[in-house]
Amino acid sequence: MAVWRIPAVALVLAVAAGSAAAQNHTLAEPVKAGDCFRYQIDMSLAGEMRFQQDGKATTRKLAATASHQFPERVLAAASTGLAEKTARRYETAKAVITLGNDKTERTLRAERRLIVAQRHKDDFVVYCPGGPLTREELELVAEHFDTLALTGLLPGKAAAVGDTWKIPNAVAQALCNFEGLTEQSLTGKLEEVQGDTARLSVTGTASGIEQGALAKLTIKATCRFDLKAKRLTAVEWSQTDERDQGPASPAAATQITVTLKRTAIEEPSSLSDVALVSVPQGLEKPPQSMTDLSYADPKDRFVLVHGREWQLVGQTEEHTVLRLMERGDFVAQVTITPWDKAEKGKHLTPEQFKEAMAKTPGWEVEKEVQAGEVPADGGKWAYRLSALGKLDDVPVMQNFYLIAGPNGDQVVLVFTMAPKQADRLGSRDLALAGSIEFAPAGGGEKPKQP
Repeated sequence: MAVWRIPAVALVLAVAAGSAAAQNHTLAEPVKAGDCFRYQIDMSLAGEMRFQQDGKATTRKLAATASHQFPERVLAAASTGLAEKTARRYETAKAVITLGNDKTERTLRAERRLIVAQRHKDDFVVYCPGGPLTREELELVAEHFDTLALTGLLPGKAAAVGDTWKIPNAVAQALCNFEGLTEQSLTGKLEEVQGDTARLSVTGTASGIEQGALAKLTIKATCRFDLKAKRLTAVEWSQTDERDQGPASPAAATQITVTLKRTAIEEPSSLSDVALVSVPQGLEKPPQSMTDLSYADPKDRFVLVHGREWQLVGQTEEHTVLRLMERGDFVAQVTITPWDKAEKGKHLTPEQFKEAMAKTPGWEVEKEVQAGEVPADGGKWAYRLSALGKLDDVPVMQNFYLIAGPNGDQVVLVFTMAPKQADRLGSRDLALAGSIEFAPAGGGEKPKQP
């Protein structure tokens, strides 16, 4: 009797196992305003950057690590169930980047630890209500794994083990950190269920535009979902990245690994209504003063404030070079050069300035468009010279600015563009030049960075 019962028991177990495998599990987490989470996000990167120097291709090894810890409060959520606006209070935000033999470390100033992230009508912006971030601080808090789009990896419905679903384009674009998405094939799959934990995978490729360059990514990720709490709790994201050279960035090939841990928490005091009183209400774009970036000269000779569309592309002891990028297009370039210090209360005369600018290597003046003083505050003096001509035989328009401080400090800014791009530049050259600030009188002090 026992002999024939063994296959029967096995059959019953097999049927039960098959029934369990076919069981549906709801994989959805619609976030809502007031939800709070604690995040731990760690990243490691290895690869190389590719440059063109003197007409020859060269490569430099690139490595980086980053760590972020913060509580986050959802301030607004979309009908899709994704967060639209959140506030974070960073407890840890640091990155170590090694390029060749050069190593840099990035951290977040204590007065910039409150950060707001919002995505509305395809406009994604990360800013500090307390004032301008530096470019390095912005990259530190805006380019880690996108928590607003995180739950978009879920299908938002019931699924059985083995079921697959397409990741929405908007979610793929956000998690791949693209300014524009060209194509993507990211697919989610419910791999297994053990107890109250579901294991999901996300695989595929995605291509898009970032800083005017094409990037191609191959993604392999694993997610863990708490079926009882109905929460996405962890993500392990592996990304192979191939990027072309762009107007403001070199070509690169990298391998990136991100591990994310996420826990639902009660509202922390650091993100209470009182703590967030400085955060603008609603989803409209925040004031310019909150989205501008600040830049400090490496030798503490000046500081300035500029819009985010200006990208830092070169920096030496004597020159700083920014490029104006607009929707991936190169509009203009500015070279900022500290000039010889004059006596207190003095500066180059307009004639001396014109003569010095006419001697710029490779520059041939053809027509002076405008010249004269421009408004300046804080005791500064500002002069602008606009001219058409050729730079290394290429037709260009150049706007030359001399900004002088009351203590004899002087900085020269040269904006260079194709003549047809002058209208697109608009008054942004004047705004950038006018933001220059020098150290206060008395000596021994640095210019105050906003």
